[in-house]
Amino acid sequence: MPLYGPAAMLRFAAPALIVIALAIALPATAQAATCSAPKYPGSGYFTSVKVSRLSCADGRRLVLNHYRCRTRSGPKGRCARTSGYRCTEKRTTIPTEINGRVTCKRGSRSVVYTYQQNT
Repeated sequence: MPLYGPAAMLRFAAPALIVIALAIALPATAQAATCSAPKYPGSGYFTSVKVSRLSCADGRRLVLNHYRCRTRSGPKGRCARTSGYRCTEKRTTIPTEINGRVTCKRGSRSVVYTYQQNT
């Protein structure tokens, strides 16, 4: 026997309300953001900064710390660890510039940034 009226509406609305309540109550698992890039301290520029599970301010601070660590041994230097983060870098180079993509991770937190540096 088919149900009509308020009983039928309740039967179909209850599961939807449960799903909505769970979506509101559970925290987001991946909080990511694209941030404005800080001013490049040397000759070149940062082209992008993306953070996951940390603020843009902390991400920009890490980018600058990594730059200082990387250039400590010269303009073509590298840096594997800074500010408690493990960093990897992929580069393309020509005689006059370096284009790099750096990924720094610490647990579930990560910062990915790209830069172009004149040599």
